[in-house]
Amino acid sequence: MEIQTFDKNGVLASIAEAVTQLAGLMASVDEDQVNIIPYKGSWTAPQLLTHVTKSITGMSKAMLRDAKPAERNPGERIEELKKVFLDFSNTFQSPEFIIPEIGIYERHPTIGKLNEAFKQFKENAGIANLNELVEGLPLGPITKLEIIYFTLFHTKRHLHQMRNICEALENK
Repeated sequence: MEIQTFDKNGVLASIAEAVTQLAGLMASVDEDQVNIIPYKGSWTAPQLLTHVTKSITGMSKAMLRDAKPAERNPGERIEELKKVFLDFSNTFQSPEFIIPEIGIYERHPTIGKLNEAFKQFKENAGIANLNELVEGLPLGPITKLEIIYFTLFHTKRHLHQMRNICEALENK
C-alpha cells in the first residue's frame, strides 16, 4: 500500500484561511441584513456560518473516534472529495444534523463559534492518527486524513456560497 505524503500543517493553514475569509465576509454584512435570505433557496449569512460550524464540529469529533487502521491508501478519496465539493454546479441536501436552525442570529457570536470550532478541529487533527478509517459518517468509510481534506473542500464550497450571499445582499 502506497502511503500518500502531505503537509498537514499546510492543509490546516488552508482551512484556517478559508475560515478567516468566511468570518470576514460575515463581519462585512450590514447589521440590518444579517438575517435576510438573499435569494430563493438560500440560507442567511449566519445560517451558512452555523452550518459550517456544525460540520467542522462533527469532523472534529470524528477525529477522536475509535477507528481501525485503513487497509487502503489513506488519501485515496481526496480527489473524489475535491471533485464533488468544489464543483459548484453540484447541489446537495445537507444532512439534517448540520442544518442551521431558523431564527434570528447575531453576527459576532456566530463568528466566534466558527472560530472556536476550527480551533478544536485543528487540535484534534494534530493528535489523530490520520491513517485510521472512520465508519458510520454520512460520507461513508473515510480516513482521518480524508476528513481534513473534506473539511477544506466543504469550507471552500461555502466560502464561495458566502461570496454569492454577500453579493446578493449588496444588490438588495
